[in-house]
Amino acid sequence: MMGMMGGGCPTMGMMSRGGWGEGRQGRGMMRRQPRMGAMVDGRLAYLKGELDITDAQTAPWEGYASAVKARVDLMKGMHETMTEIMQKGTATDRMDARIAGMGAMLESLKAMKPATEALYAVLSDEQKKVADELIGTDCGAM
Repeated sequence: MMGMMGGGCPTMGMMSRGGWGEGRQGRGMMRRQPRMGAMVDGRLAYLKGELDITDAQTAPWEGYASAVKARVDLMKGMHETMTEIMQKGTATDRMDARIAGMGAMLESLKAMKPATEALYAVLSDEQKKVADELIGTDCGAM
């Protein structure tokens, strides 16, 4: 999810025909997907540490972390579907896949909003400053 978290949206270069190339795409995706969960867990651990989540904030934090992980799972599934269509689909198939992908991304962001708001509501003013710097800067994922 670094492509989704680290500055790029999953529907951009990652899924375009020219962004990967067929030979590279197959090998790259095989290596990247198993690590995606570890990368998300690492990013969440970093964020939790930077926010200095207290015991009283654990429940909202867990809700937020669960929402992030659910979003990642959704985006991984969408990416797999789009990758196949980008390789084998027609021009209109690819356009339809991109439209569906953008719709899925919008819905996943909407689904994340309540958990993000619940977490933000229990943060101190100092924690909110950190959250404002770190959450939502990368396609809204984290």
